[in-house]
Amino acid sequence: MPKLAMAMNEGTIAEWLVSHGDHVEKGQALASIETEKVAYDVESPEAGYLHIVVEAGETVPCETLIAYFLATPDEEVASGTSESADEANSKVEAPAVASSVGAATKPQRIKASPLAKKIAADAGLNLGDITGTGPGGRIVKRDVIAAQESQARTSHSRGGTRVLAEVPLKGMRGTIASRMQESLQSTAQLSSNWESDITTLLAMRKSFVAREDALGTRVSFNAFLIKAMVYAIRQVPMANACLENDLISVYENINMGIAISMPGNSEYDSALVVGVLRDVDQMGVVQIDKHMRALIERVRSGEATADELSGSTITLSSTAGIGPPGLMSTPVLNLPNVALLGPSTPIERIVPVKGKKRIRTMLPLSFTFDHRALDGDPAARYMSALHDALENPELLLA
Repeated sequence: MPKLAMAMNEGTIAEWLVSHGDHVEKGQALASIETEKVAYDVESPEAGYLHIVVEAGETVPCETLIAYFLATPDEEVASGTSESADEANSKVEAPAVASSVGAATKPQRIKASPLAKKIAADAGLNLGDITGTGPGGRIVKRDVIAAQESQARTSHSRGGTRVLAEVPLKGMRGTIASRMQESLQSTAQLSSNWESDITTLLAMRKSFVAREDALGTRVSFNAFLIKAMVYAIRQVPMANACLENDLISVYENINMGIAISMPGNSEYDSALVVGVLRDVDQMGVVQIDKHMRALIERVRSGEATADELSGSTITLSSTAGIGPPGLMSTPVLNLPNVALLGPSTPIERIVPVKGKKRIRTMLPLSFTFDHRALDGDPAARYMSALHDALENPELLLA
């Protein structure tokens, strides 16, 4: 079981894509493996006959031997000659990771494992009607089984009401569900809400957008928002921390977790993944924007590595442009981070400015924090510093 990230401790064999004793070629996909955050394929490091050690459905620690190769399908491993887990894993290159299941950004051929194709063919099921939950949206055995069960329940109803869809809490959806529940049950989190006047900041952004060709990117509002979060963290470092095993770790470098929506084949299999933009405290707004766009593209295309999906020290989860203007929310913490900022869609309001009524653009903000790590005083000071940076954006360029 290869260890693909510092935070990865174990992996689950979701499905073997080949059978015990099959001959495989170097580079051929052997198994679909899932961790808490991602799903990925393990490819064969060499050609040979595969002998499976860990069965599908089992979860084992990293560096555990899950299979080995022999010259013949029936050859037994001689005593003392089997490879150690370290040696076996050293041959497996860390593959690119599919950060979500069912994600699709453009039309493509239907991807399905050989076993899934066989089961679907035997059952008379159309693969085009099945949503894949394997790496990169590939259809695997469990998807076909779920489709068979769903087909058998077509006449199923509850209280006289027909069921439109049943979404199993498995795979990525199951991981999201368990992590959200764990977050709410294991922390003392609360959310504070306020509005910041971003009229001046939006005007500043326009000057950057006007220079899109020269800068090489159309600088997004989120790049400025991340820069403002960095400014506030420098005033209140405790906001840039994680709480694990009764230990609060406050970090010097700032790794920004960014909640990224993952559109699926339907609204029933969409997902949410946190990508990590590392060392944003060392970047200007232009560099932040470029790196953020590249990260989002890699995550949505299934090309992000496990390290790009772990290690955040604070999180940004924006619903701006999705929810109605002025919406306030209570976003859930991304464990083990102790703080998360959730901006919503801006709204224009009439507000007093130097004794006169003016129409200003106000940004609704929600700051969720773990009260075990952050007391009310530092949390309030962080929000005040962030508010100051957003309303006085020249501070972001200092």
